Amino acid sequence: MEAISVMLLISIITRIAIPQMQDILTRARATEIRASFGVVEEAATHLSIENQPWPQDAEAGVVPPELRDALPDGFSFDRDRYQLDWENWALPQGMPGDPDVRGPIGISVTTSDRSLGLALMDVIPLNAKFTLGETYTFIFATQWGRLCRRL
Repeated sequence: MEAISVMLLISIITRIAIPQMQDILTRARATEIRASFGVVEEAATHLSIENQPWPQDAEAGVVPPELRDALPDGFSFDRDRYQLDWENWALPQGMPGDPDVRGPIGISVTTSDRSLGLALMDVIPLNAKFTLGETYTFIFATQWGRLCRRL
């Protein structure tokens, strides 16, 4: 009887602890992604301060060539469980209703881990963020003609 009671207690504790541990690991991974965003954003901003154009849009998992030298050695956009994607949408005619806005600048994350995507949406405080399927996008700047405004 005591052995059954101990096993029951262990199973109850395990049912509570495992989901909480998974949540902690997911939030840690989201924080890691947030740190990667900071590295990419800083490198891209540094290029724009030097009067170089923002890097061109690239495919998910591919570091834009313009950013390679500005990022730390070995920095990859193709990671375990997710891919980073540099976003530079060119809108030659501007946005509908505001032709001065020439395009948003941001970073997307593509992951099939929905809990990771939702945790990422929680840890990144930007107002300009959205999700579409397995992609979570965060806009941190907007091009205005030749100028750029940080959000």
